[in-house]
Order: sequence, then structure tokens, then C-alpha cells
Amino acid sequence: MNASSRHRMLAGVIGAILLVGISLAPSAQVTDAAFTDSEHTTATLTAATLETPVVTSCTVTSFLGTFTGFTIVWTSPYVKANERLSINNVTVAPANITQSGAGPYTYTSTISSGLLNTLLGSLLGSTNTVRVEAIAGTSWASQAATKTLSVGGLLGLGGNNTCT
Repeated sequence: MNASSRHRMLAGVIGAILLVGISLAPSAQVTDAAFTDSEHTTATLTAATLETPVVTSCTVTSFLGTFTGFTIVWTSPYVKANERLSINNVTVAPANITQSGAGPYTYTSTISSGLLNTLLGSLLGSTNTVRVEAIAGTSWASQAATKTLSVGGLLGLGGNNTCT
């Protein structure tokens, strides 16, 4: 018998032993793995909320009845990074907001008619919603403190310039 035949015979014997071993092994046990524990508890959960900023003033500046800008001032317990000022849902850049105090903080933003025109387009004879919110992350915001900015036309011909 040559070496090749011996190797084949040895492989066949090992294969037969393996098959016999598998057939003699105990079968897997069936189990009921349902978790049906009837214990439970109750609790009251309250979501944390952010405090709504408080607008302390909103004043309009005009020259000969023509709107030139407005200044809004508000207080909030949160730092500037957590404040958002928007006009008609267009966010004003944080660089246009100043912070003072040590908490609660006072915020001031003076927006010129030129900046408003850049943000919103022509404002002649328009009514605009000004919103101040405290924010955390990208989707968590307080209730908004709102004001209505009304801009009359040139020389005030389209109505008074007000922030109420």
C-alpha cells in the first residue's frame, strides 16, 4: 500500500469516526425563553423645559418717518450660545447680539434697516415677527418671546414704525 492510499484510508476512518460521534451527541434541548414576568412599576416623568426669555424693550428708530432700524433687549438665564433671535424665521447671527451681566444675562441687538433688508428683502409696509428663544442643541427650544415689528413705507406713508 502506497502513501497516497494510506492517506485516503486514514481520512475515511477519521470521517467515519466523526459521523458516529455526531450521531451519538445529545440533541439540543427545546426551551421556552419567553420573559413573562408580571412585575411592573409606575412613575411620573416630567420633561425639563428651558425658561422663556423675557423681552424688556423693543424700540424702533426712524428718520423723518422712515424706518432706520430697531433695538430689542431681553433677559435670560442662559449664555449667549443658548440664545436665538430670529425675524420671520430667519436667524440673526450671534455677532449682532451683545451679552452683559452675570446671569440672568441681558441681551441687546440693534438691527439696522440695511441688515434687515439683507436678511429679509424689502421691508416697506411689512409686518414682521421677532422671536427670542433659549436653545439647547439643534432641536430643543424654549417657548418664544415674540414681538411684532411693523415697518411703514418711505417717510412713514405706509403706516407707523412700531415694535409691539
